[in-house]
Amino acid sequence: MGFSNTLNYAVIALYPVTMDFWAMANHNLHPFETIKKLDVPSQFYLMDLRDGTVLDGSKSDDPSLIFGTHHMNAWEEGDEVIVHLASNPWDAMAEYQDIESMLNWQETGGDEADWKMKKVRLNLKTREVVVEEWPNLLDVPMLRTVDFPVINDNYVGIENRYTYGWVSIDYWRQTLVKKDLEDSRNDKTWSRNSHYSGEVFFVPRPGAEAEDD
Repeated sequence: MGFSNTLNYAVIALYPVTMDFWAMANHNLHPFETIKKLDVPSQFYLMDLRDGTVLDGSKSDDPSLIFGTHHMNAWEEGDEVIVHLASNPWDAMAEYQDIESMLNWQETGGDEADWKMKKVRLNLKTREVVVEEWPNLLDVPMLRTVDFPVINDNYVGIENRYTYGWVSIDYWRQTLVKKDLEDSRNDKTWSRNSHYSGEVFFVPRPGAEAEDD
């Protein structure tokens, strides 16, 4: 499950991925080892923060929405709610953190991570779900494969321009990204050899007025 909120709605994503708790006894009580995919669509629910009513019926069979980890932000545009989220392989929680995989990884020479950021449009009237790619005018593959996306908290629930996140390729090649959603030609990255950054946080400068200051 993933969640975010606009000014008027809580956005809740339910993915067709679950854990088989009855099987945990055969997996040393490690719940991630029992993850399985269900043959049902992903569903989005919008809870109206003004009166508690719930808008359901937004479903998608798009393969990129089978499982997601973190929402960047959400906001309203006319008859739509816009959600940006990190899409992951459905078995990511089981496979990526497997100790044997981490200890015996093989360098792939890849230029992007396994996850991808997606822009999702939820139509309030028709319940249609439309999935769009993140802008990438620089044509750098990793700039779409960001996770742990964060923003300036002053923009939670309203449209933001900048977001910051983390890319990990072959476990050890880790890069921080600053994404410009209005003009992706301004995207920036930071990395250093033998530096393992992990999740990032945005701390605004005291007295700052610009979104990315």
